[in-house]
Amino acid sequence: NPAFHQISISSMAKNRSSAVGKSSKPKPQAKSRPSGLSSNKARSKKSRETVKYGQLSRKEKTNLEEYGELTPRDLDEEEEDEELAGQRLRKVVNEEDLDEDIRKRKFENAAALDDEEEDEEDDWQKPSAYNRLLGMLQKTSKHQDFYKRMKLEEEGLEDQEDDMVTDENEDDEEPEEQVLELTAEEEKELREKYGDDYLAALDEEENGDHQSDNDSEAENQDNQEEDDDSVSSDEEDDGEAIENAGDSDNEDSEASKAHFGDEQSQKISGKVSKVEAKEWSQKVFEDAVLKTVTSFNVSDKPPASLTATNCNTLQDFNVKQRIQNQWLKINEECLQDHNDSSMTPLQKSLFHAFNQYQDVAYCNRDIDNAKEIRRAYALHALNHVMKNRDRVMKNNERISKAQKANRDIEEIRDQGFTRPKVLIILPFRNAAVDIVNSLIELSGSEQQEHKKRFFDEFNLMEEEEEKSDKPLDYQETFKGNIDDHFRLGIKFTRKTMKLYSDFYSADIIIASPLGLRTVIGAEGDKKRDFDFLSSLEVIIMDQTQQFLMQNWDHIEHIMEHVNLIPKDAHGCDFSRVKSWYLDGRAKYLRQTLIFADFLTPEINALFNKYMKNVAGKLKIKQSYDGSMVDVIANVQQTFIRLEAQSLATVDDLRFKYFIEKVCVTRESAECQQDSLTRHKIFLPHSQTLPTLQRSSITQSHTLIFVPSYFDFVRLRNYLEDNKYSYAHICEYTPTPQVSKARSDFFHGRVSFVLYTERFHFFRRYNIRGAYHVIFYGLPDHPNFYTEIVNYLALKGDASSAEEATFSCSALFSKYDMLKLERIVGTDRAKKMCTSGKNLFAFS
Repeated sequence: NPAFHQISISSMAKNRSSAVGKSSKPKPQAKSRPSGLSSNKARSKKSRETVKYGQLSRKEKTNLEEYGELTPRDLDEEEEDEELAGQRLRKVVNEEDLDEDIRKRKFENAAALDDEEEDEEDDWQKPSAYNRLLGMLQKTSKHQDFYKRMKLEEEGLEDQEDDMVTDENEDDEEPEEQVLELTAEEEKELREKYGDDYLAALDEEENGDHQSDNDSEAENQDNQEEDDDSVSSDEEDDGEAIENAGDSDNEDSEASKAHFGDEQSQKISGKVSKVEAKEWSQKVFEDAVLKTVTSFNVSDKPPASLTATNCNTLQDFNVKQRIQNQWLKINEECLQDHNDSSMTPLQKSLFHAFNQYQDVAYCNRDIDNAKEIRRAYALHALNHVMKNRDRVMKNNERISKAQKANRDIEEIRDQGFTRPKVLIILPFRNAAVDIVNSLIELSGSEQQEHKKRFFDEFNLMEEEEEKSDKPLDYQETFKGNIDDHFRLGIKFTRKTMKLYSDFYSADIIIASPLGLRTVIGAEGDKKRDFDFLSSLEVIIMDQTQQFLMQNWDHIEHIMEHVNLIPKDAHGCDFSRVKSWYLDGRAKYLRQTLIFADFLTPEINALFNKYMKNVAGKLKIKQSYDGSMVDVIANVQQTFIRLEAQSLATVDDLRFKYFIEKVCVTRESAECQQDSLTRHKIFLPHSQTLPTLQRSSITQSHTLIFVPSYFDFVRLRNYLEDNKYSYAHICEYTPTPQVSKARSDFFHGRVSFVLYTERFHFFRRYNIRGAYHVIFYGLPDHPNFYTEIVNYLALKGDASSAEEATFSCSALFSKYDMLKLERIVGTDRAKKMCTSGKNLFAFS
C-alpha cells in the first residue's frame, strides 16, 4: 500500500530526527574571519581538529570515500559561484551579437574538425609494426621475391608483374658496344699493310662475337623464370611461333576475334533487331552424327553442314598449341574406336559449332557419349580463356612499349567489366570433379593451388562409396559426392591453375544452380552480388534435365542476372572495355551451350528466351522408338488424351477429369489397331477415382504417379478432404514415413499411394503391392515410365482374379508431345496427338 509506505517512512524520519536532537550538543558559533567579513552561508564549517574515523557520521564517511576529504572543496566553490551569480547584473545582448557569436563558433569548430581529421589521417598513414617488418623483409630477406608477389596479388596487379620484370631487364641491359666502321681508304691501307687474310679474320671474329651474343641472349631468355600470371613481349613475338604452332597467324581471321571483337558493336545492329523481332530463319536437316538438327539464323549465309567440314584436327580449329599437346592424353579413352583421328565424330561435329560461337542445345546426351561431350566443351572453354588472356597480355605489352616511347597508339578495347569469361553449371559435385580433372590435364599446368582442398571437399572417402543394384543411369548420376550446393572460381596463369580463386579474379566459374542462387540473392536482400556475371562470354549447362529435379527457378534467376551492367567498377579499366559491353549488348554475343538427355518445354523456353546469339543457334534432338518396349509386365497400357484448349487450362482439366469423369465400359470401347501389337486390342476401364471407388476389386493397391509437386499437393488435399484411404510418398517425406507408407500399401492397409517423380529420381525404390498404376501426368524421364509399370510384375500375393484386372492408365494432352514421343515413339505420338479418338491402348 503506497499510503502506508509513505506514513512508515515519515514516522521513521521523525524518530530519527528526535533521537539525533537529544544526543547532539549545542554547536559553538563560527568565529569571524580575519578580513572582518562574516560568512552568509547557512551551515558553519566543521572543526578542523583531528577526528577519528569511528567518530565520523555516515555522511562524512561517504564524503571521505568519494572525495578523499570530509568537506569537498568543489561543493564550496559551486555554492560561492551561485552566490556571485546572484549578485551579478543581467547583461543585455543584441540579436546581431548573438549571430556573430554563432558564426565565430561555427568557424572555430570547423577549423578544429579539420585539424582533427588531418591528425587522424597522419595517424592512419603511419605504418604499423607489422607493415614495417614486412617492408624490411621485402628489402633484405632472401624471400623478397615471394613478398613482392604477395603484395602484387593483394593489390590485384599480379598480371602486370611480368611487364615489371621486362622493364627491369631492359634497365639492366648493358650498353651496346660501339662498332667500328672502316672507310674505303682505311681498308685499302690495312690490306696493303697486313693483307686480305687479316681483314677476313676480323670479319669472322666480329660475326662470331655477334653470334655468341645472340646465343647467350637466347639462352638467358630460355632460362629466365617467367612469372605465373604474365606473358612478356619478347616471348610473344619471338617464341609464339614455337610455343603456339598451329595457332592462327592472323588473329583477326579467328572466329573468337571475329565474334567478340570490339568492331562487332557497329556490325550487329541489324541482327539484334531481327533477334528481338524473332525473325529467325529456320532450317531442319538430318545429320549422320547429330541426328535431327534445327538451325536458327539471322544472317543471309545458309547454315553449313556440321560434319562435312575441312577441320579434321585441332590445328585446323586454331586450338592453342599447349592445349593440343595434352588433348590426346585426356581423350585417349574416347578414341578407342577412332584411332585415326584426334576427335570422335560427335566431338568433331559439336566442336565445329562451338568454335563458330553458335548457341547449341544438344538433347541427345546419354551415358555412352557423356564423357566425350564433357571433354569437348572443356577443350572449348579452356581454349577460349587462353586465347582471351594471351590477347590481353599482348595488348598490355603494346601499351607499355608505346608509353615508354612516348607515342600514341590506336584505341584498344579487349576486355569486359570483370574477368570471368566462362560459367559452367553442373548439378552435383561429382560432375565438378570430372571437369576440374579435365581442365588440369588439358592446361598442362605445372602446379595447382588448393588441389588437395578441392578433392577433400568434392570427393567422397573410399569407404563412403557403395555398390548399388540400382539402374545404370542412377549409378552414373549419383556416384561420388552428390551435394548440390557449391561454387568454385578457377584462375589460369602461365604455369599455375589456381582453384578457389575469388570470382572477380577467376577465368572460369564452376557452380551449381543453388550455389549461384545463394550468392545472387533476391530483390531486397542486403547482401547480394552478381556483378561477376556481367562479362560472361560462354555459359555451359551439363546434365540440364537434372535441374528440373532440383529447382528450375534457379536457372531462370541466374539467366536473368547474366550480362547486366555492373553496379560497381571492381577495378575496371573502362578505356579498354569493349563497346558492345558498354551498350548492353553482351547477351547477343554470348554463347550458351546446353547438354541434356532429352528436350523438355523448360529447355525450349530457355532456348527461345535467353539464347539470342547473333551467330545463330542449333537445337539438336532425335526421333524415338519409345521406352514402352522395355515393359516386361503383361498388362494393357491405356493412354487417355485430354482435349485442352490452352496450356493454361490443362492442369484444371486434368484434375477435373481425374475426380469426376465417368468410366468408359469395355463393351462401348472401339477397337484400335497398333503396329506394336499387330492384333486387335480392347480398351479397358478408364481408371479414375469414381471408378476405383465403385469397384470391389480395384479399390485398393492403386499407385498414382504424379510428376509435378503442385499437382501432388492438390491431389493430396482432395484425398484428405474426402476421407480416402491413402498414403503419400514425395521428396519431402521423412524416411520412417516412407517405410510405413510402403508397408501399408503392400499389405493393403491403404488403398492408394501418391508417388512423385522427383522422389523416384532420387531414391528409385521398388513399390511392391501395386495392382493398378495411374499416371496422372507423363514423366519427363522415359525410363521412369518403364520402371513404374514394371512394379506390376512385383505382384507378390496377388490372386489370379486380381492379376487379370491389372491395369495401367496415363493421362496426356497435345502439350505433352515431347514426353509422349519418348514413351510411345515419335511416329505414334504424332498420331495420338492429332487423331480424332481420345483413347489408345497398347498390350
